[in-house]
Amino acid sequence: MSATATGQGRLLAWERFAVGLRTSVIGGVGSWDADGNWHEYSRDYAEVDWRSEVWTIIGLGRRLSLYGRLPWIVGYRRAGNLGDNVSANLADVQAGARFQLLDIGEYRWLPALALTFATTFPTGRTVDAADIGGSGVTSRGAWVFSFGAIVEKTYMPWFVRLAAGVSVPLARERPDLGVSQRFGVGLQLALVGGVELVERLVLSLVTRLTYEDAIRRDGAVVPNSTRTDFGFGPALSWRFDPHWTLQAGLDTGLFVSGLGDNTSGRVTGVLGARYGFF
Repeated sequence: MSATATGQGRLLAWERFAVGLRTSVIGGVGSWDADGNWHEYSRDYAEVDWRSEVWTIIGLGRRLSLYGRLPWIVGYRRAGNLGDNVSANLADVQAGARFQLLDIGEYRWLPALALTFATTFPTGRTVDAADIGGSGVTSRGAWVFSFGAIVEKTYMPWFVRLAAGVSVPLARERPDLGVSQRFGVGLQLALVGGVELVERLVLSLVTRLTYEDAIRRDGAVVPNSTRTDFGFGPALSWRFDPHWTLQAGLDTGLFVSGLGDNTSGRVTGVLGARYGFF
């Protein structure tokens, strides 16, 4: 029920591997400044991204699986006298592993528990290499190592899942600034609750929170550069065939002061398809 409810998910117990395509339309609404104040974009500015992602999960036994993601982003920007700007570029590729310490139902009173590790490769286009309009930025340009844990409990037809992660970016050179820059360590939390409305049709609510420590340039902390990003939204999945699942979702922030800092406010609509092989 929950394995294919949102996003990439995980393999079902009987699957050997899964592949999927997820496409998102992301519309910018405004941004939060370093003090957490919300500012809506003016009428002469617009930003829209179309992100498409191919992913796969490969099972290596009962508990271990490997996964990979290959994203592509088409960006559109309109900024006053600068006019319209459109770019299409590869974003950052990611590869990782998941180890299932405890399966769902393995012990009656214990929740399922999985550990994850991922590496993000800086394959996208960075801000120092982008065009003036900024539509081509698809990467921060840093290698990132991520570690996480996922706890899940099912009470048919309900489930609840909590994921917590830490991301550690490596330093990179900024030729445009002439410094070595390192983004702050990031903490991620995501809480998902869902219910099977009818057989194989699952409705979920996703709430997420990301916090990143301050940026450092040549070892010195950049003042007021921490970042907070909060969002939530519904997700719907329909496994209409033993192999196939369709997914849809919406993600948005609450666009008021105090619920973000140093981040953009965006509304994201997602459609996806998943095929599981067994």
